[in-house]
Amino acid sequence: MPHATPRLDTHDGGSTNADVISVPEACRLLRVHRNTLYRLIRDESLPAFKMTRGGRWRFRESDLRDWLEDKQAARRP
Repeated sequence: MPHATPRLDTHDGGSTNADVISVPEACRLLRVHRNTLYRLIRDESLPAFKMTRGGRWRFRESDLRDWLEDKQAARRP
């Protein structure tokens, strides 16, 4: 039987654990190579965080979608 994804209760209607995605998921969402994703993180261009010290990078899907929309809007004349 598959494990259910735990969710955080959010009192302000904000993000849940279901909104937190991994590096491979972020690469698919943004359609970029893993190296590009890490460069964007290093340049502090992309909203990312680590849940634990020394942990893996994580992203809020909603933040990435907002970031992508902002980048696309900036390219429009």
